[in-house]
Amino acid sequence: MKRLRLLPIALVPVVVLGLAACSGSGSGGASSSPSASASASTAAITSCPKPGKASAAIDVSGDFGGTTAPTVTFDKGLKASPPQATTVTKGTGADLKEGDYVQVAYSVYQASDVKKLGTVGFDQGNAQVLSVGGSGFGALLSCAHVGDRIAAIGASAALGFNTGGNIVVVADVIAQTPTKSTGTPQTQNPKLPTVKDKADGEPEITIPDVDAPTTTTAEVIKQGDGATIAEGDTALVQYKGVLYKGGKEFDSSWSKGAPTTFTISSGGLIQGFVKGLVGQKIGSQVMIVVTPEDGYGANPREGSNIPKNATLVFVVDLLAKG
Repeated sequence: MKRLRLLPIALVPVVVLGLAACSGSGSGGASSSPSASASASTAAITSCPKPGKASAAIDVSGDFGGTTAPTVTFDKGLKASPPQATTVTKGTGADLKEGDYVQVAYSVYQASDVKKLGTVGFDQGNAQVLSVGGSGFGALLSCAHVGDRIAAIGASAALGFNTGGNIVVVADVIAQTPTKSTGTPQTQNPKLPTVKDKADGEPEITIPDVDAPTTTTAEVIKQGDGATIAEGDTALVQYKGVLYKGGKEFDSSWSKGAPTTFTISSGGLIQGFVKGLVGQKIGSQVMIVVTPEDGYGANPREGSNIPKNATLVFVVDLLAKG
């Protein structure tokens, strides 16, 4: 039986040419994405880099957050120690602070020869959801605003990448990601578990005094209007899981203090999650009653506090695709 395998917050697995931005400290699980700390000989920055002559020498043109990556030019061999960062375009959106989540599109270049190493977002899939603050790229974002375009230069490990040498990063801070569902409340079926949110968005789940459904059943509690989730997509979510019998919580991102990410795929998630979330829209809150057959059956995770052949209830806030 497959496990509900969670990936670290800051390592949304969007990898281009073996390249992934890392920010903050992340939480839980393991990812196949490369880690800046795995082979880093230079410590990751822990505060926002100041602008300097090197970062100012990076020329950037093109539409902000567009469908084509910006054109970036600079002289071969550009270096900066410590790293430098210049705001190319000043955004008018919210100031970012530690603990926020943002969607960032970026391109990365090897500074020694101006070779483009890869792009995330723009014309190469979705922007990456990153946590603000901590170390590496998250530290760079800690003094940014939504709408900023940033040009940075420095050692790859210092900026939160594992490509080696000095790199140039041009990043568009596209949007702030909420930490709870922003969808429109829907009428709930009283014969299914009902959901009421606390002030911070954490769901309280009430189990009805009726037998559990015999098939996995999903109900939209709040309807979002964002992109539709397809199998294989990676999503940033808040989630809470309780037992149908007795309503006891066994797992929750809310209890851990931060959203997390997972890939919605039968290769890594219990089947009930895939059935319940594929086809739903970002911004939605979805309640899923998962039968034992689509959950953990007779082989629950060791230490999960899930009994054998238990029916489970999950409430999932879909925050962003990453």
